Amino acid sequence: MTQSLDARAFEFKAPQKFSQDFTVPATDKHGPWKVTYAIGGPEHGEDVPTILFCCGMLATRWLVGMFDWIAEKEGVRMLFIDRPGIGGSTNVPLVERIPAFLEVVPLLLAHLKIKHISLASHSAGTIYALNLISRKPEILSSTNPSVTLFSPWVHQSHTSVSFLTLASMLPDSTLNQWDSILQFCIRRANPVFEASSSAFSPLTSIFASTNATAKKEKQEEEARRCLQGFGISLEVKEANLKSTFRRIFAEETKGVNDEARLCLKSTKGTNWLACEDYKEYVRELGREWQGRITDAASKLKVDIVLPEKDIMVGEKGMRYFEDCWESEAFGQGIEVSCVRVKGADHETTIHPANETIARMFERAKGT
Repeated sequence: MTQSLDARAFEFKAPQKFSQDFTVPATDKHGPWKVTYAIGGPEHGEDVPTILFCCGMLATRWLVGMFDWIAEKEGVRMLFIDRPGIGGSTNVPLVERIPAFLEVVPLLLAHLKIKHISLASHSAGTIYALNLISRKPEILSSTNPSVTLFSPWVHQSHTSVSFLTLASMLPDSTLNQWDSILQFCIRRANPVFEASSSAFSPLTSIFASTNATAKKEKQEEEARRCLQGFGISLEVKEANLKSTFRRIFAEETKGVNDEARLCLKSTKGTNWLACEDYKEYVRELGREWQGRITDAASKLKVDIVLPEKDIMVGEKGMRYFEDCWESEAFGQGIEVSCVRVKGADHETTIHPANETIARMFERAKGT
């Protein structure tokens, strides 16, 4: 009997580089931590341009499959790290999520013999990327430092997104089961998965509807873009995505619950450390980077990529984030650009066929 495309995709053995692990040595503050990670594009070579991609709330290394083909084509290595309590990465208390990530990254880069990286983030990954720039600036190139922020996360207090305000009021016990709710919705309701699969997708489905004609037109356009960005047909891509979700939920996902708490700041004592206040963060970053630049090339390049419409932060949230990066706030040490991707939503700003993805690779290569 001929196997279905879905079955063949599930049985396909992912490259070893998609699932690797590293142990952070014990310290006087914690025991040893296991960290799982994935590499997309060229795996080896100390001089290969490298992008550390901080994923959205699901924070899974399996997003690597979305970028491996285009990264190989561009000659750029991409690194994806499972955050605590996700994949095979050791879980940590909620208040230690950001500090743990800040500790892991330099050690893993040293283990992989990667001297410098470019940074990119999507959605909730913004919080981690901004903390890395502030607390660990030495991991960026001294001659070509860059970060690309796709669909940056904005706290609901600065948006008009009512369902996130409601989510922040949910009992903590409900958020403690959020990964199970997400898994149920993906497997049973079968929503369209685009990229990082926001941890709040079950709520967004309540507020969004899809016109059948518009959906068909979108699928036809996506088929064309799929070949351009993934190097495969749309049918194969969709089968691979189903396989990817099976892999994700075959591993630990409890960290997603704390990712939700962190994004909502719904638990007492939770904060975003260096970027607790975006406006103050930008001002402080500007002061810090002013002292680091030696010439125009050494300026920190910040590329902000916004969707046309963003159900997760809304128009108000996007404008707030843009306003935080006004030129008078950061001085001469930082160079900022902001673009909106026509037709994109919160998830699809990171579609590999987007021009902004090509620009991300150009930044990493210094071109």
